[in-house]
Amino acid sequence: MTDIIAHRGSKGTHPENTCIAFREAVRVGAEGIELDVHLSKDGYLIVMHDETVDRTTDGHGEIQQLTLNELK
Repeated sequence: MTDIIAHRGSKGTHPENTCIAFREAVRVGAEGIELDVHLSKDGYLIVMHDETVDRTTDGHGEIQQLTLNELK
């Protein structure tokens, strides 16, 4: 038996690691979702694959060096 696990949600059709990507993955049959979590400078959990925000946002820097407010 093969389990289908969506890596970062349905990132091929929606922005990765977003609620809409996770919902789409479940809708098309994923049995689980794999995601990465990092801590912000002020201790908030941040769902992001990379350790920096550079690739997927217009911001720059390491998640662990930024506060939640700076990450927004």
